Amino acid sequence: MKLLESKMYQDDLSKAIKNIDLKLLDNKTFFITGGLGLIGSTIVDVLITYGKTGKIYIGARDYNQFKKRFGGFNNVRYIPYNALEKLQLDKKINFIIHGAGLASPELYTSNPVETMLSNFDGIHSLLEYARSENVERVLYISSSEVYGKKSIQESFKEDTYGIINIDNIRSSYAITKCASEMLCKSYNVEFGVDTVVVRPGHIFGPSAQKTDRRISSEFAYQAASRNELIMKSSGMQKRSYCYSIDCAIQILTVLIKGKSNQAYNIGHDEVVTIREMAEILAKAGNTSLSAIEASEEEKKNFNPMCNSSLDNNKVKNLGYVDTFSVEEGLIHTVEILREIELVNSR
Repeated sequence: MKLLESKMYQDDLSKAIKNIDLKLLDNKTFFITGGLGLIGSTIVDVLITYGKTGKIYIGARDYNQFKKRFGGFNNVRYIPYNALEKLQLDKKINFIIHGAGLASPELYTSNPVETMLSNFDGIHSLLEYARSENVERVLYISSSEVYGKKSIQESFKEDTYGIINIDNIRSSYAITKCASEMLCKSYNVEFGVDTVVVRPGHIFGPSAQKTDRRISSEFAYQAASRNELIMKSSGMQKRSYCYSIDCAIQILTVLIKGKSNQAYNIGHDEVVTIREMAEILAKAGNTSLSAIEASEEEKKNFNPMCNSSLDNNKVKNLGYVDTFSVEEGLIHTVEILREIELVNSR
């Protein structure tokens, strides 16, 4: 069973689409990099469910994975894409959504060069393409990690920043996200390329791949299989956990209504700790939750932000409203993953 064949997932997509007017995207053509990832693939799912856009080109490295995820949808096409290589794109594109890059924490320390270059070189080539081909708008998917560490308890707004430790190799990700945002701004100011930036918080959903090592994704799959969830920290860190469908709707809201050269937080009204997230997943999976001490090697990959909660009033001022609570999204994620696993195991 493909994800888009899940009845619950279809219902969640349809419910969320009722909260956004997508008419300005009718007959428009998209190039979406990272379109097989957690966020990018959900954006594609929303556009497929809406059903009135033009062609959706997905830039990805793995054709077999593309075929497994989106094979059979006539308006969704594959384009070989590697953010570390020269862009090969000969299509007329209205909108570019760039979400490709290394997004698994252990890679920030084991592959910092690829982490940095896939981010910076990837958006650079797309901005050059947009400049030469008069693309209507480029939307860059950045990260809440651009905010760094802070001492205050308030949620981050788009114009407040903490400190990024450039002596920590894990900062290869956050630093390059900052640089890529500035490159988008620079192309806007110097060359008139219409750019907008979104900064997702901690996103979860059934569109995550099974190999995704982010804790919300790993725990969701473990809960769906009724395996014990094992935390390796206190879990008191605060996060803006957001269901991937709500995340996709926010991003498309920014694409349509966001002000040029502006950044927008993508999160949820609810601020949830890692432990609270894990407890919801454990309950949804009818399994147990325990904690052990992380190894020193594992600690190197931890997000250094104790409170990375986001204020998303700016995107709400564009008309966005949450469709799902955090708990509802987490429960649905487990139920959808279990449904797919049960069908595929028959």
